[in-house]
This record gives sequence, C-alpha cells and structure tokens, in this order.
Amino acid sequence: MREVNLPPYAPNLIESTRSIGYSFEMALADIVDNSISNFADRVDVRFSDETEPFVAVIDDGTGMTAGELEAAMRYGSVSSQAERETTDLGRFGLGLKMASMSQCRRLTVITKCRGKMAAAQWDLDRILETKEWSLATFSGDELQKLRFHEKLDDYESGTVVLWEHLDRIAESPVDFKREFDARLDFADRHLSLVFHRFLEDKRQKDHLDLYFNNRLLEPIDPFMRSNPATQPLEPETLFVNDVPIIVKPYIMPYVSKLSAEERRQLDQYKDLNLKQGLYIYRNKRLITWGKWFRLLSDNDLQRLTRVQIDLPNNIDDDWSIDVKKSSAQIPSGIKERLAQIVRQSVGKSERVYKYRGARVNADNNEHVWNRIENRGKIQYMVNKDSPIFKAMAEKLNDDQNRMLNIFVKSLEDVFPYGAVYFDLAKDKEYTQNTLPTEEAYAIAKETVEGLSHTPQEAAVQVKNLAKIDLFQKYPEVIRMLEKEYNHD
Repeated sequence: MREVNLPPYAPNLIESTRSIGYSFEMALADIVDNSISNFADRVDVRFSDETEPFVAVIDDGTGMTAGELEAAMRYGSVSSQAERETTDLGRFGLGLKMASMSQCRRLTVITKCRGKMAAAQWDLDRILETKEWSLATFSGDELQKLRFHEKLDDYESGTVVLWEHLDRIAESPVDFKREFDARLDFADRHLSLVFHRFLEDKRQKDHLDLYFNNRLLEPIDPFMRSNPATQPLEPETLFVNDVPIIVKPYIMPYVSKLSAEERRQLDQYKDLNLKQGLYIYRNKRLITWGKWFRLLSDNDLQRLTRVQIDLPNNIDDDWSIDVKKSSAQIPSGIKERLAQIVRQSVGKSERVYKYRGARVNADNNEHVWNRIENRGKIQYMVNKDSPIFKAMAEKLNDDQNRMLNIFVKSLEDVFPYGAVYFDLAKDKEYTQNTLPTEEAYAIAKETVEGLSHTPQEAAVQVKNLAKIDLFQKYPEVIRMLEKEYNHD
C-alpha cells in the first residue's frame, strides 16, 4: 500500500464551499456568533452601498494573537469533535471563512489582543492567481492602511471582520443597491430574533449590545413574555446521552389580548415565520423555529403554542446541527416524550380559545361537514377528525399542512349558504352520488392504508369508514374493502 498526500486544490474548494447554502442573514449571524464566543459586550455592524460596498462586524471581544488569527483563518481550524467551552457558539471551525466567502470575494480580519494588532486576508482572486492557499498577513505600516483598523483604538482588545467585493448580493450591478438594502433590512430583524436572549436583559453576564450603523437593535421575543396574557408552562427536562435538555412551552396570547403595538410588530415581523412550533436554541442562540418537526400535524388549535428547547453545544451530532447552524433534527430517543409534552401544551392552547360553538349533527355518524351552532347561528365546517382528512394530513409536512388548512378555511368561509337555501327552496334536484364506484373505492382504500400499519388496523378503519356519510352512499365500496381486509 502506498499513501499519497492529496491536499485540496484551493481555488476549487473555496469556490465550491461558497455555495453551501448560507443566506446573507445566516452568514452575518455566524460572524456575530464568533463575537459572542469571544465575550464581546458590543458588536457594531457597519455597511455601505457606495462606491466600494462593504460589510464590517466590529466587536470588543478578547481578540486574537497573530498565531491565533492565522489558525482561525485556516479552513477546519477546530474539529467538530473537539471539546468546546460551554459558551462557544462555533461548530466546525468553518463559519468565519465559509460564511464570509459565501457573500464576498475578499475577507479581511483585523484583531487586537493585549495591545498588539494583527491582520490577515483571504482574497479569492489572489487564490485563483496563485492556485495556492495564499493567506495574506499584515503588520506595522501595512496594517495601518486597512479599512476600520482605527476602530480598535477605542478598545483594549477586539476584532474587525470586513467583507469586500460583495459579488453574491445581486446578479446585476444595476440591482445591487435595491438587493443590498433589502437583505440588510431582513438581516436586521433576523439578528434581533436569533440573538434576542443576548440582547434582552442588561443584567445578564452575557448581555450584548448589537448595533446596525450606530442604531441599537431591539430584541424580538417570539414568546411575547412581556405580555401578561402569555402563559409560561412548567419546564421539563429530557436527557440525550445523559445531557439535560430543557423544554419550556408557552401559550401565546389570543389576538384580542395583544396591544396595538404588538399587533403592528407581528405584521412587521411576518417574514420571520413567528408561528406555532418548536423554537430550538443552542447556548441561547436561536437555531430553527416555527415548525413541529412532524411531532404533530399543523392545525388551527395549535397556533397559540410555542415550545422553547434549550440545547448545550456538546450534543450537536445528536441533533444534526449543520454548519450554518440553521437546522436541526430531533433525536429519536426523545421524540415520543417530546411529542407528549407538546400535546399537553396544545391541550392548554385549545382551552385558551374563545367559545367556538357546539357540534349539532343529529346522529352518531362521522360527517365530512360538521354542522356547528354558535350562539344561535349555524355554520358548516370541514370535519378535520374524519379519517379522510387525517390520512391526508399524515402525509404532509408542516408547510403543506399549513397550506391545506388555509384552503379549508377558505372553503368554510365561502360556503354558499344562500345559493343552497335558494336551490332547495325552489325544489331544485341535486345529485346524490357524484363519484364513480372506482373513484370512491380508490379514496376509501387510500384512507384505510394511510391510517393503518397492520391488517388488523386496516379492518378497524374499514368499520370506521362505514360510519362516514360519504361512504354510506357507496355501500358496495365498504363491502369490497371488508372482503379485502377481513381475513378471519
């Protein structure tokens, strides 16, 4: 056997990692992560779309020595398996480089530690020219010529991360200013949400002041804890490999309990996806939010429930935290217990809703449409507990379920009461059976199989279908399925 040392070809590797999937706001958040990990009290995000557009992140953290800076600029500088400080928000030792180079062609880092300054720069055009990992380093007079180096004069220690040659903002220079402004506008809100727990209480040891061109960002609390109508439930602790995970549900205020300012903010933040679901934090930094991870389906009565999950930084592999720190997966070992906690919280959320009327269908059969009486008024609503609806919802993800419920709401809202009343009053004939037997059979079979895992369960579901008004119109379909699934 012969071993060959094959270091990656620098131009190709850097170009390919630029397309790993960082959005502008994700990349910016990754740089702020480094500032927090280095104990910064203040972070300034500076930017300009003038002749030479740039983005700079300036902090008053611990800074780095020249040797530490050179190590930090190395791709994969820290192993994901390495034991990290409990306050470290890093993941793979790639964020500074990959996040930055996903947005720009030139990354410059200037740092100050114990009164000494150092600077280094990755320039993609220089790497393409040399075809090597050509890291430029600066000292003395060279360093003094770099943009923003003087900002560190105010601090005992700190770091400047500077993005230049922003080639990923817009495809056309004509659109650059508009796109740049739009991305900065969204990044403003994104950072206010992702780091809200660092921005909130000045008494916290890890409190952070975060500025956008000298404007202090205000935290966006997805749980509206300042509203007295928000109901924090008792936290519970789950364990992954003996590591505690804190789960704390919140029941959000009904819309009538929100102030005019809170309603305005909800409208302003609607692009942040502040919806029901899990809000997963890693060392207090929000990773992913606003979905249930298929723990339960998305429907109207869950929209008041939001569940905060706090993870430390030493079980990233169990939760499949990605390099961008923007996604996660629930470990299978705690999924069922977490689902129980969520269901209990949803039950409390349901009770917060105002009186919605009583079902007044006069028989014990299952109906596709429920007749609801609400304070003397009648409304017909789709029965979301019917086997057909459940079988369909089981196959959809959170976003698809959300769109399904939006469509159902529109059906209910435009139910043609007047037209139906007029036609019946005029003794108009209407069609009872509109489906060919083959189509009714296909619907019934799909429903049975969507809700069954064993032949025994399928047989039970066939009996349930016989109670649904839709299939009572097609008794031959029920007989066909009974012969198919009743083998005893």
